[in-house]
Amino acid sequence: MMNSPDLTNPPAQYRPIPFWSWNDKLDPEELRRQIREMKKAGLGGFFMHARGGLQTAYLSDEWMECVNACLDEAGKCGIDGWLYDENGWPSGFGGGLVNGLGVKYQQKYLRHEYLDAADLEASERENTIAWYDAATLELLGEKLPKGTAGRLLRCYYEVNPFYVDNLDPKVVREFLKVTHKHYYDNIPKPLLAHMKGIFTDEPQLSRNGLLWSFILEEEYWKAYRCELLKELPLLFLGTPESDAVRVRFWSLVARLFAENFLKQIHDWCSEKGWLLTGHHVLEETCQAQIASNGAIMPQYRYYHIPGMDHLCRTEPSPVAMTQLVSVAMQFGQKQILSESFALSGWNINFFGLRWMFQQQFAHGVNLVCPHLSSYTLRGLRKRDYPASLFYHQPWWEDYRSVNDYFARVGMLLAEGKAVAEVLVLHPLSSAWCHFTGDESNPHLDFYTKTLERITRALDVHQIAHNYADEQIVAAEGSFEHGAIRIGLQSYRYVIIPQITNLSKPVLELLRKFAAAGGRVLTVRNRLEPEKLTVDGETAPAEVRAWFRALPAFDSEEAAAAAAAAELAEQRTVITENGVPATRIVSTFRDFDNLDGRAGRFFFVANVSYNQPCDLEISLPRNGGRQVEVIDPADGSFSVLSGVHRRGEHLTFAYPLAAGGAAMFYVAGHPAKHAAKLTVSDPFREPAKKRLPDEFTLAAAAGNLLTLDRCRYRVDEGGWIADDVSVIQGRLLKLERDCDLEIEYGFDLADDYDFSKPLAMLTETPEAFSFALNGETFEGVDSGYLFDSAFRKIMLPGNLKAGRNVIYMKMRYHQNPEVYARLERARRFETEYNMLTYDSEIESIYLYGDFSVRHTGRVEPLLRGAERLCGSFELGAPATGRKLDASDLVRQGFPFFAGKLTLRQEFELTASEAEKIQLLRFVPVGANSYRIRLNNEEAGFWSYGFAAFPVAQLIHAGKNTLEIELTTSLRNLLGPHHLAEGESYSVHTLSFNREANAVSWEPPAYDPGYSMVRLGIRDVELV
Repeated sequence: MMNSPDLTNPPAQYRPIPFWSWNDKLDPEELRRQIREMKKAGLGGFFMHARGGLQTAYLSDEWMECVNACLDEAGKCGIDGWLYDENGWPSGFGGGLVNGLGVKYQQKYLRHEYLDAADLEASERENTIAWYDAATLELLGEKLPKGTAGRLLRCYYEVNPFYVDNLDPKVVREFLKVTHKHYYDNIPKPLLAHMKGIFTDEPQLSRNGLLWSFILEEEYWKAYRCELLKELPLLFLGTPESDAVRVRFWSLVARLFAENFLKQIHDWCSEKGWLLTGHHVLEETCQAQIASNGAIMPQYRYYHIPGMDHLCRTEPSPVAMTQLVSVAMQFGQKQILSESFALSGWNINFFGLRWMFQQQFAHGVNLVCPHLSSYTLRGLRKRDYPASLFYHQPWWEDYRSVNDYFARVGMLLAEGKAVAEVLVLHPLSSAWCHFTGDESNPHLDFYTKTLERITRALDVHQIAHNYADEQIVAAEGSFEHGAIRIGLQSYRYVIIPQITNLSKPVLELLRKFAAAGGRVLTVRNRLEPEKLTVDGETAPAEVRAWFRALPAFDSEEAAAAAAAAELAEQRTVITENGVPATRIVSTFRDFDNLDGRAGRFFFVANVSYNQPCDLEISLPRNGGRQVEVIDPADGSFSVLSGVHRRGEHLTFAYPLAAGGAAMFYVAGHPAKHAAKLTVSDPFREPAKKRLPDEFTLAAAAGNLLTLDRCRYRVDEGGWIADDVSVIQGRLLKLERDCDLEIEYGFDLADDYDFSKPLAMLTETPEAFSFALNGETFEGVDSGYLFDSAFRKIMLPGNLKAGRNVIYMKMRYHQNPEVYARLERARRFETEYNMLTYDSEIESIYLYGDFSVRHTGRVEPLLRGAERLCGSFELGAPATGRKLDASDLVRQGFPFFAGKLTLRQEFELTASEAEKIQLLRFVPVGANSYRIRLNNEEAGFWSYGFAAFPVAQLIHAGKNTLEIELTTSLRNLLGPHHLAEGESYSVHTLSFNREANAVSWEPPAYDPGYSMVRLGIRDVELV
């Protein structure tokens, strides 16, 4: 444990480390500039991540020049450079160099087929593993004996030439050679001092059913002294012996993956002084993790910083988090990473970032890896599982506030001592017994659900718990001093969810523990109530009797409630309306020295995105006399008022906002000079005065209109009116160069101010010739807006009221390798993840001082959105006009991105002014709000409902309120045409109307424009 953590300015190692997407032709000076931007934003480093769109050859001399420049700049900035071990993902194929060595190195799947001997041709079947009698499953041999008759079963392997066999240690050694050693040999030693480690991303065994490896027969024999080929059909066929075979097979697979892939890389990195971090694929469920990993928990032990990922704007999986944190606690891995925010969409804001990661903090995850920070948004890159959290965002200058907060919490969780009270047996081996390669088997989901239910039930009771993985128990489990010990953690309470199988080491450990008086609770298996096996073999009668005699409950919730009652004096108790708060999760850490005092740190989070909670919180005293609140903004301590002692707990009422969190510290004596803090919900107080929703637009950064529909023609053929999004895919199908002409039309109202300059934002303008309303003009580059890819081209003066047309012409070209890669990408994701194009066809944007008027129907949508059906035209500027601030989308700003300022003047009597303490309002859609009252700063807000202390700023008479709104890029970039409206799972296809270039179908489409509402409402003085 470190000395007292510096909460005012946490060091770089605890700060978020983004995936920095290297996705274009790289320039070392631009890379350096972007690193300086990261430093200013409070980020702690970067992962140099080769990604789709990359046009600098991976691992080339030019690539290494960029890597070295970045490490040099990282050293100058005092942040950490990290490598990423692949060109795209999943890790292991070395950008094609490893799998390119042949079948031995390539990924293989186990397949089978039934055949009649009479129908077989003389020639041998390719890739045969073994032949069997279909009726008896007798092994006939690797080659079919002459004269064989009857029905046959053939097991064979299918080769995926685009990925690798990660079970084979020789394959992994080759990956280390072409990637890790290449970096080590080509980074100058002084620069290695600024290189912290390397990220491995989604290494896997199979995502296409049962796996095969050429090493399995020998390894199976070494492990079990059994011939795998004799038992192979039982992996997918059900017999009384199948359970034991499947347990043996998947246990071996999980061990080989951990030792041959992770441990080998871990040991190499340790020798060089590098840290290994990253995450695996499909961690969340039993059914998903079997084929891809064998078992996920054994993999985590060989990371220096183990990790997971969380996709989409949804609650993270409690199972995935608990699997990860359990292993980290058991093996003493202080930092625990999560790659988060991918697919959350362009409207993910500071509130959403906090809401998602606070739940992970409350489960013990403590290092943020934001997905994604894109080098450029050019072309397909802007649709790369957005959002991109980088300099192109309008809110970038305020991003440090989020990163400082994440660093404070992460540091406290990493440096405090973590303790879990309860051990939960993971039911994965029970799922192994049912796995045949078909993940849709409902038995598999049953064992996932029992684990999830016990985890959620324990979370509701704020009971800290870890999982016991049976392989880890076999290697590291013991019975010591009346407790089960796994690695560094000891447990005196065990819960067994609904299972059917126990490993022999786990069984022996549990029996010793129970015999010594240890508490073991079980949940009755409702699916297979009579079944109990040990390593897949039917359990002896005395084992069955022992197991049935354990305290048993009919539900996971009942078992958790029983544990909560027995552990009441030791645990945090959080209730709402007198019952356990179902929307609250929490964790704690013990400190010998935090702010100069020993004590316990608590982190409490509301998982509800929309609902606040009125809580009663009871924290164990542990010798403490008061509760202190740690300010998330600066790390300062305040003594909480209204706390009273109830037995061995300190109890207090605490309102927690929707998506909110709080940090508490209980120590033996108070912080020096700590102020008293009274906490109340400002939205429960009656309003003294409500201001109208009508505000004057005081300033705007410039308005925007997205032009995503056009007319186009190819090689002077017929004109086609369609969405811009369809053109790229259609041209790629031609598989040839062509002349492309595009016309983007837009309308100007009669009151449009023609004296104002109008620009268009376009990508790669050097590839096009231009005309406006039939007159050609030079596309002079006037800099960029938001991202360096969005080049400003000023339109000439021949604009007119009514319809205007921008004409663009180019020679469309792709390198032949693009078409070859597209063909390969149809077969496996490694190729798709390395796609880049020479020519890309994109929407363009109009930028200037104007309003955007919508004519047509408006449909309300979920998630704070609305659909605008109809047409748009540009009209007179809105600056200086009064607007309904509750929905600025309908007030002329449907596609707006940037900052705008609203102003309102209001009068107060002296009597009214002296009673006002707060200004509050409900935010609508924006990322953040900055408030000025009477020309004085009143505060910055980005975390839900907003309330500002204004007693010192307000006065009798006329008052002037200014509210600056900062948006995301969502309404500019979309996706605009999803039938669902605003999506919380935004992927590359979310922007398409037609299938993409590899024939993946998009979600349902709607021609209207889905927009996130923007503004403020219910502005009140309290």
